[in-house]
Amino acid sequence: MVGNPVPNSGANPFKTRLTLLMISCLVFAGAILGRAGWVQIKRDSRLEHMSRRQFQSKVLVRPRRGAILDRNGEPLAINSEISSLAANPLKITNPKMLARLLAKATGVPYAKLLQRLREKKEFIWIKRHIPEVELSRLKKWRVIDPDGDLVSGLFLVKESQRVYPHHELAAHILGDVNIDLDGLEGVELRMNERLRGKVISVSAIKDALGRPTFIDAVAAKHVQDGEPVTLTIDASLQFAVEDELRNAVHKSNARGGSVLVMNAVTGEILAMANEPSFVPNQKGSSADRRRNRLVTDGYEPGSTLKTILVASALSNGWKLSDHIWGERGQFQVQGKKISEAEAHEKFEWLTLKKLLKVSSNIGAAKLALKLGSDRYYNSLQAFGFGARTNVGFPGEIPGRIPSRKSWQPLSLANIGFGQGILVTRLQMARAYATILNGGWLIQPTLVKDPPEAVKPEPPRRILSEKTCHQLIEALESVTQDGGTGTKGALEGYRVAGKTGTAQVVEPGMGSYSRSKFIASFIGFAVGVEPKFVILTTIDEPRGVYYASETAAPLFRQVLNAVANRFSLPTTVPLNTTPQILAKKAGESTPVISETIRITQAKSTQGLVPMLVPAPVPAPLEPEIRGPALAGKAVELKAPASGPEVPADESDSNFVWSMPDLTGLTPREAIRMLQGHGFRLEIRGKGLVQSQFPSEGKAISENGTIRLQLTEDL
Repeated sequence: MVGNPVPNSGANPFKTRLTLLMISCLVFAGAILGRAGWVQIKRDSRLEHMSRRQFQSKVLVRPRRGAILDRNGEPLAINSEISSLAANPLKITNPKMLARLLAKATGVPYAKLLQRLREKKEFIWIKRHIPEVELSRLKKWRVIDPDGDLVSGLFLVKESQRVYPHHELAAHILGDVNIDLDGLEGVELRMNERLRGKVISVSAIKDALGRPTFIDAVAAKHVQDGEPVTLTIDASLQFAVEDELRNAVHKSNARGGSVLVMNAVTGEILAMANEPSFVPNQKGSSADRRRNRLVTDGYEPGSTLKTILVASALSNGWKLSDHIWGERGQFQVQGKKISEAEAHEKFEWLTLKKLLKVSSNIGAAKLALKLGSDRYYNSLQAFGFGARTNVGFPGEIPGRIPSRKSWQPLSLANIGFGQGILVTRLQMARAYATILNGGWLIQPTLVKDPPEAVKPEPPRRILSEKTCHQLIEALESVTQDGGTGTKGALEGYRVAGKTGTAQVVEPGMGSYSRSKFIASFIGFAVGVEPKFVILTTIDEPRGVYYASETAAPLFRQVLNAVANRFSLPTTVPLNTTPQILAKKAGESTPVISETIRITQAKSTQGLVPMLVPAPVPAPLEPEIRGPALAGKAVELKAPASGPEVPADESDSNFVWSMPDLTGLTPREAIRMLQGHGFRLEIRGKGLVQSQFPSEGKAISENGTIRLQLTEDL
């Protein structure tokens, strides 16, 4: 018998599983929501740290570095904006391909780039301070599109770079900075704390590429920009001095040279030049080219030290008219022969004045022996030899006076004429400044407002005024007939100075070279204000090496530049009275004298026109080249109608006819205008594109000239 089917009382297995799954999902979702809610309600320091690490960063905000200015406000070191290329390696999808493109565009080695792009970092530098030409390549190869967007993971960072608008002008004074704008040398290093300002760390929000975008503006406001530093240097004079030095070194076929111009009363250094030089913007200059030899290198001063010997004798009771027997060129000390610079010189009786005039080695040696080591040693110390001048320049050396206990008669005799003692050029210039300013030893300065650490010490008197007058009288005779420094004389001025031709000690040999010399001349114009002392040295000239033929002519040219720049009044009547372009009150147009001309002169730096009042006091004019002249001399003639109007040089109505400066470099333009008191404002970089006043317009002395260059900074 077949029964009826029994009904299924159990649940559907499928529905059961579905129900369980739904319950599990609800529980899981609830757990997630609960956890999320918990996170929202309760702070978790670990999660906060992870969040900050992903979206926030600390950024060093560097202030703008302060400018370096000359004494008249002319910028010598400034800042400009430049791009640097960076990357977030975590966003780079094809590091090999990108490394190849970047290597070709930037010159950074492929292997180095690939290694960087594979780093597990959010930020790396590809190349800092990338030139525009390399950015153009990146755009051309689509690494950067025309709108400025970059391949994912690459980005540009705006930075500041140091710019020296006058290129190598005052390079040894200014020094240089590294890529982070920290000073490395010169004033950039010495005044680094003041120039760089205060670097601070602020919070920033990172974008998807890891770039800092939104910076804490409140904190960033506390950035303290660097302060400007004003130097005692006169940029216009510095240009002229560097040109004259370069010409002299080239003419002498010398290894190098130096020039220093210093105010003998205040100690302010107006010009400080060395050859060879360098351009701070351009990396890779050798250490030899970058040394400021005036303070970092010692040398044996030779006959220029005889002035200090005579000063010591006068301070110890000697008279300028006292006599020393010259031994007729034959003299020995401890069995060693001492001779004159020229074998034919056989001096007999020498007054102290004539000793300096003819620069007698035997006379100096005998005077030193008579004076004695104690007195001479004390005098050398009083003049500051053997100690730093504290000018505040990095790397200044103290020089060296041999220990007094080691002085034998021979060493005393040698030091008498400038051998066996190590000095710096700055020390020698300061010693002569002491004579010019009436006996006060002053501290040289390079910065108008130096920090406390290099504040000038008060002057101290080490010579009497009477002694200084006697020394100046003797030094004047050096530049007169029969003296060794006649080629240092400048028409229109009483010039005092001393030549020195010192043998160079051969490194590692311990003996003097027979072919290497340092020629020097130190002097000043007498009876004029301001009082400037000028030092010139020519290092290892080839051929004619005597200071009378090398350093003395350079001194004359530098003194001429100083006289022009600061309008020093003449103290001796000229053979002819210079006439200059003048404008009488009420005249509508200036009258140009034939004695004012633009002349062409030679230089290793190209052709440059130069305004000069004629007759030029110095017998030899510098010769320089300039594109505006196209190799032709240009004369400014007087107008066909109307008489020439002589003018008194003290007349404030004098004007010049504005020359055409277009096409010149800033250096050439300043060289052309040097010496007339013009204030020059230069904007941009490159060559002169436009000028105000325009060509032919009248401009008064001390007027302002504005030049626009071809490229904006």
